[in-house]
Amino acid sequence: MPEYRVEIRLEGPIATPLHSGTLFGHLCWALRNDSEDALEAWLRRLEESPFLISDAFPCGWLPAPLLAPTRRARPATLQQMEEAKKLRKASWLRVEDFLEIRGALSRPVLEKRLAAGKPPSPEIVRTARNTINRLTGTTPESGGLFFVDEMWPANGECREIWVSTAESAEWLAARFQEIGTLGYGADAGIGRGRFTVRVGPAPAALFQAPGNRCMSLSHGSLTANMGEPRYRIHTHFGKLGSMYATGGDPFKYPLVLLRPGATFRPENGGPFGALLRPVHRHRPEICHNAWHLVVPFTEVNE
Repeated sequence: MPEYRVEIRLEGPIATPLHSGTLFGHLCWALRNDSEDALEAWLRRLEESPFLISDAFPCGWLPAPLLAPTRRARPATLQQMEEAKKLRKASWLRVEDFLEIRGALSRPVLEKRLAAGKPPSPEIVRTARNTINRLTGTTPESGGLFFVDEMWPANGECREIWVSTAESAEWLAARFQEIGTLGYGADAGIGRGRFTVRVGPAPAALFQAPGNRCMSLSHGSLTANMGEPRYRIHTHFGKLGSMYATGGDPFKYPLVLLRPGATFRPENGGPFGALLRPVHRHRPEICHNAWHLVVPFTEVNE
């Protein structure tokens, strides 16, 4: 299937992380706005032709792949210890750096590129919220206060989403622009999550290359065809959207997913991960896209 680069330019604050499964859910609602039959037909096609989508990353950057640890000399000074700690926490790699080193990747080689810089960070604003009991749908009489971080990007700040699909660039542009016009995620009704869209072909070099391992660009599930995995986990607490968000039970089952940057040895040609069902106790038709969009690379031992 062809791969696409979806560039979005944020026009204001955004309250919900731009994760692959949530982006997929918004695309489903964009189709549902046409008709329920259109959505159901599309979901049936995905069983034979999976829709693979990444998280939204800062333009020009990819998650740093998780590699095998290597022995290293003990830092001799406090400054060296601090630098080593920063490198362990570094999570972003330039696309051009990945393309240059993907043929022989090891932890020392990766760390040299991670030290070169990091993407610009948007302003994070913390807002107060209250807990809702999932059984009663009410807030507690005391306690329950928690805080949510919202991303306040600079005007026109760019994010890019990678997609592999049988759909056309025009189809992607129309659906993503509908999301950007209506608003993505929480508090869309008060202006959160607005963006503009531009879609073009992905560079072939990013996805079409040999390698003994793959790196995921998505929040996805772990399946048997993902050998020797290295990953960090994320617990996803999903909720129903649009007309199903109010009344009844909007809460989905919690899902344990692998974060982008997870790596594994491919046991076959994929797809990797799964389209998960059921994810809601009363609506078995609802699914969660936990497929991985992957890029291949070769890991070497040093």
